Amino acid sequence: MLKMQKYEKLATKIEQLLPAYSVMADDVLQQQTEVLKTLLSDGKTIVDILPHAFAVVIEADKRVLGLTPYHVQILGGLALFFGNIAEIKTGEGKTLVATMPLYARALEGKKGNFLITANEYLAERDGQEMGKVFEWLNLSVGIGAGDEDQDIEKKLHLYNSDIIYTTHSKLGFDYLFDNLGSELSEQVVSQFNFAIIDEIDAVLLDGAQTALVISGSPKVQSNYYQICDWFVKSLAHDDFEYSDDKRRLWITDKGLEKVEQYFDIKNIFSKKYSDLYRHIVLALQANYLKKKEKDYVVIDGKVLLLDVVNGRTMPGVKLQGGIHQAIEMKEGVEVSNETKTLGTISYQSLFKKFKRLSGMTGTAKTDEKEFMETYHLQVIEIPTHLPTQREDKPDQIYVTNQVKIEESIRAVKKGILEERPVLIETGSVSMSDLYSLVLLQNKIPHNLLNARTVAREQQIINDAGRIGAVTLATSMAGRGTDIKLTPQAKMNGGLKVIGTERMNNKRIDNQLRGRAGRQGEPGEAVFYVSLEDKVIIENAPNWVRKARISLSNKILEGERSSEDKIHQYRLKRVMDKAQKKLSNAEFQSRKNTLAFDTILSDQRNRIYEARNKVMSENENYLEEIIIQSAQQMISNFVNNTVLSLQNISDFIFNNIKSDYLLNEIERNLNQMHHKKEIQEYLHRLANQYILESFHRIKDPIQLRYFKKVIILRAIDSAWVEQLDYLQQLKNLVNGRSMAQHKPVNEFGREARHHFFEMEDQIYTSIFRCITLSELKMKEDGTIDIEFP
Repeated sequence: MLKMQKYEKLATKIEQLLPAYSVMADDVLQQQTEVLKTLLSDGKTIVDILPHAFAVVIEADKRVLGLTPYHVQILGGLALFFGNIAEIKTGEGKTLVATMPLYARALEGKKGNFLITANEYLAERDGQEMGKVFEWLNLSVGIGAGDEDQDIEKKLHLYNSDIIYTTHSKLGFDYLFDNLGSELSEQVVSQFNFAIIDEIDAVLLDGAQTALVISGSPKVQSNYYQICDWFVKSLAHDDFEYSDDKRRLWITDKGLEKVEQYFDIKNIFSKKYSDLYRHIVLALQANYLKKKEKDYVVIDGKVLLLDVVNGRTMPGVKLQGGIHQAIEMKEGVEVSNETKTLGTISYQSLFKKFKRLSGMTGTAKTDEKEFMETYHLQVIEIPTHLPTQREDKPDQIYVTNQVKIEESIRAVKKGILEERPVLIETGSVSMSDLYSLVLLQNKIPHNLLNARTVAREQQIINDAGRIGAVTLATSMAGRGTDIKLTPQAKMNGGLKVIGTERMNNKRIDNQLRGRAGRQGEPGEAVFYVSLEDKVIIENAPNWVRKARISLSNKILEGERSSEDKIHQYRLKRVMDKAQKKLSNAEFQSRKNTLAFDTILSDQRNRIYEARNKVMSENENYLEEIIIQSAQQMISNFVNNTVLSLQNISDFIFNNIKSDYLLNEIERNLNQMHHKKEIQEYLHRLANQYILESFHRIKDPIQLRYFKKVIILRAIDSAWVEQLDYLQQLKNLVNGRSMAQHKPVNEFGREARHHFFEMEDQIYTSIFRCITLSELKMKEDGTIDIEFP
């Protein structure tokens, strides 16, 4: 690969420079940051001085941390610097790799250089540990972890640091909150220069379906949740059908007849019943798409979502658009209030803001096509420092789940006899609970690591590398802590990894395999599979079902032992094909999500740009908007309304002056014979009362603030309604049963149309707030505004 050849040459050049820096005194080495910055200001590019920048930070790593990056780690650092995904295997020191590109990019003097971690613990740990190196080299480091109620000064300090360690959710929420305020000086996330995303596949692929959402006041609670839940639970399986990827479903014609009969209505798709239809779709999704113990758990009467990456619960995070409430109704727990969405952004949209994006993970090669198509990121495979000694055994395939579990238990017992640590992984919380019971029945002591035991996570992982230790987990990705083997465990063959089922895609399987054999240690990984596994049943062709029935019959008739493994080449490849089908479906689903989000993102960017221009308080711009609001509102009224005395007087009372004299309106209208004359009359009236409103405020600074607040309020209230509408629209178009509808196209068309309506609503709101707001002057000179 050309890129790797380029990086090899650069790495050699860097290593040739190291002796010159290793003999420098500490203070001289520390001064190199300023020396390199001066070279950049004198016209050199960052690529020109890159070997020197890497050599400086490598020597600093050695002196401050006692760690010297290996040749392969330097290659990883170069891959990240140039905006790629570096596939660096588990245990190869990703945290140290990141110091090199972060230092080099920070030399450019631009803010907004981030190391994005999977959780706050990692941001805190890595920021504290690696931050010592950057601070020693006279760069500032910010750590965005914990401290939920950070004041504005702390946030400004964080985002003005040369290098920032934080989580994807903290960055996203701070960006959203920036665009809810009313002062430019309080915006903290100012630049998106360079980002390294740790566990990039977990964030940009696995986390792609869940957007970050800031919720506001509760909406009026619908009374449809219960009746729709009852109705959906009464449906037969042929009353609804799934899409090919099993991620969407809709009611069939037979089911639609039941809808109309159950609710005693005609044409559920009419505008009149759109809210009812939306709740039926939500109830369908809650009952037939969202799986308890896999997508969520119920603890202490609350529905808690599970993180798809690491199996942890996510307190405080809710699915939007009413689906969370539909799940609560399904589970018979108290239904929480639906809230208005004040701001939302997906991880795709957030990270596309960066000028240069890169990432690290142990498993990206399996999804390199998607990374290239969606994010234009190339995956560079970085060799391991020491040869991998892990033995990846072929799948052990059985006919039934029962035999598969029995055989995997035998493998666990063998691992214990060999005095090796054993790690077992299951695909869901319910399966881990079941497997835990089977282990107890077999008198096998073990630690269980799932959503319910997360408080003990650190201790469980610390114990998992001892000889004879058995650890049972739902997921090991994104936890940020490797299983460290004791010397005795290494001597006895290292960690034995047992997968009780293959996951939805090969990448997650490889994450599990990668827990063994880190840094050249010995290890072993094997998956136990059955033809009854969910992945096979839902995604394999019909001939596999027939083969399973045939083999089961042979076992019943004594022609075959239930313990016999399946050796047929054709059946051995079934799992790979089923996984590939599922991976393709997930890829398509993420593409659809991205398409929906791109439409939303375009609208969000326009709104946020408009808000920022308003917050800059440019007097001419504020005046321009106010004039435009009057023109737009009056033009819409005149062109779309019968111009009768009643309609015109209603328009004036509701928008210009509530106590205007009716006789005066009538007298003026009697002298007018054309639409244009009426329009000019309304404009004169509007301009008169706009000026009257402004004359109430004598202080020019207060007047400018009044104009700014009114415009921002109009934008924000309309945008909140638009977000709510778009969320509901997305649910509706995804639930349509008519084949000719392309959900994304329909969503785009409706969203665009509604955006123009929202603009009209903003102009009307601005105008009405200027003319109809009540001002109360207080003794201290401040003004309270009562909006209409």
